[in-house]
Amino acid sequence: MSNKRMTTLEKAKQQHFEMLKKNNAVTDAKNGELSLGAMKSLDAILQIYHEKQESKIHLELSYLRKKLGLEKNNDYVDRIKSYLLELKLPFELRDFRDVKTGKRVSWALTSFLYDVISYKESQHLIEINISETFIEYMVERAGYTSIDLTLSKKFKTKYGYKIYEMYRRYYSMPNKIDNYIGFIHKNIDELNDKFGTKHKHASKLLEGIDRGLKEIYLLTGEKIFCDYDRSIKKFTFSWSKDVEKIESKCIVPNKRMEEFIDWVIQHTKIKIENLKMYKSKIKYLVLNNTLDDCESLYRGMMIHKYGYSSSEIDLFKKANGKYKDFLKK
Repeated sequence: MSNKRMTTLEKAKQQHFEMLKKNNAVTDAKNGELSLGAMKSLDAILQIYHEKQESKIHLELSYLRKKLGLEKNNDYVDRIKSYLLELKLPFELRDFRDVKTGKRVSWALTSFLYDVISYKESQHLIEINISETFIEYMVERAGYTSIDLTLSKKFKTKYGYKIYEMYRRYYSMPNKIDNYIGFIHKNIDELNDKFGTKHKHASKLLEGIDRGLKEIYLLTGEKIFCDYDRSIKKFTFSWSKDVEKIESKCIVPNKRMEEFIDWVIQHTKIKIENLKMYKSKIKYLVLNNTLDDCESLYRGMMIHKYGYSSSEIDLFKKANGKYKDFLKK
């Protein structure tokens, strides 16, 4: 790898460390063969990786015992070892660009962990080395889904855990039908990969899915529904979206949303291939307050379109950083 590419990769890593808790490369990967304990271990290690920003991590076994909900298990060391052994096995990552070659990758088999070591002098500690190759894949994908570890350890079924992970992944995804409803479609092969099952009939998968949905409701109070559409041969997971929850980070008044999106598009310098998709992307970024220079763009609209001064605009800014709606001058 050239020095230029290494610099780009290192820069990308730093940009993503602040949000690196759970990566969509992991969420979307075909890792259904992992046990529930291994999945929870992966979550716990990723959180430490996020905090330490190093691929070599030293962990107290007691920490993993607590995070995995194994306080009542006397054989917790053997259990943790078996979970970590699973994370050394290869699983499939899909659809990313290889930073070494610049080529698009359809699929790749790689392991999350390079190795795990326990030294005799300090057997209460383990040294965990995350695969640098895996980190490169995570950085390139640049999308993340966080799961609270306090909740994570309470799951007892893989169905509940994986459906909740998927629900968190797609909760705020825009759709063309109803802003208050979220949904995704998955076929039987995709769900078998996700759950580590080999069911050939929808009815068998629905039995496990139903158990998972009930567990999610008991643990979180979140209602998720699943139906199988025989005409398209796909499962549809759906849920009600709390629009206020989605917009909680947004600094732009709801009444100004569409106007502001149009303003951003009018002042963009890149070539837009698909205007409808681009508007949807900009709206998603604005709602999550992740659009670059969002505040300066909004203030620019108030200045240049409506004639407000910077000091006048400050009067519309609330203590939480959000802006109240304004009247035309």
